[in-house]
Amino acid sequence: MNLASMHLRQRWCPGLAVAVLLSWTNGQILCADNSPERGSAGSPAAATHADGFQLGLQTREETNPGSGLYRTVLTSETWDPGKMAVIVCDVWDSHHCLNAVRRVQEMAPRMNQFLQAVRRRGALVIHAPSGCMASYENHPARLRAKNAPTAANLPPGIGQWCDRIPAEEKGVYPIDQSDGGEDDDKAEHARWADQLKAQGRNPRAPWKSQIDVLEIRDQDAISDSGVEVWNLLEQRGIRNVIVFGVHTNMCVLGRPFGLRQLAKNRKHVVLVRDLTDTMYNPERPPQVSHFSG
Repeated sequence: MNLASMHLRQRWCPGLAVAVLLSWTNGQILCADNSPERGSAGSPAAATHADGFQLGLQTREETNPGSGLYRTVLTSETWDPGKMAVIVCDVWDSHHCLNAVRRVQEMAPRMNQFLQAVRRRGALVIHAPSGCMASYENHPARLRAKNAPTAANLPPGIGQWCDRIPAEEKGVYPIDQSDGGEDDDKAEHARWADQLKAQGRNPRAPWKSQIDVLEIRDQDAISDSGVEVWNLLEQRGIRNVIVFGVHTNMCVLGRPFGLRQLAKNRKHVVLVRDLTDTMYNPERPPQVSHFSG
């Protein structure tokens, strides 16, 4: 993965909820490509255009109003890195679903490379491991979020989970997530729950911090508060926001700092489709695996 080759590949990311997200919210997908091209000293290179990030974006638009048919639209934009933020959503150190843990562990090194690249160019990185703020109480990045001045334009409900926004009223999920999305083998899941108990963790909510593969620097911010995140964005005059993490069809969408809140409050929000996972059991319709969906 590197920013020099962020272009769109004609496939969907693991978890089909991304396609629905596009048709619901007119959000956009950014692809972190696995190109071998590198910058100096083996670090990911940044795509630049007049000192900005040049991004390849993909949206889905309805072909005709009410038709229910959508087409893919490819566009390119250049962002000022000093006026953009990257939000890392719930990339926890553990999870009640063992397969979800495994997928995060697989993605985490690429996530960290992405963060290194955007941070180096001056973007604000916001780590948002929900429910884990106690682990970072005195960290400079946590204090930065807590001490950001209250924005004069705090949107109503920005501190709450967002279940739905008007733009998605006609949307239909392409996956059945009614079972909660766990895809562990039952026997293995039971052993995993016992292991979490032995570690002194709650088997249903075992996360205590962000996964340590993702570096947190003092110049970053740490928050799971929609209010704090909004304050940080407004303090810096940031409209362009990149989001990645887990899970696309749940927390990435609904958190107070997630895609719905950002989109409905007029932030220009982009999802990195290759750095997300979906909480989905492939035994449910449409019976597509995480790695071929």
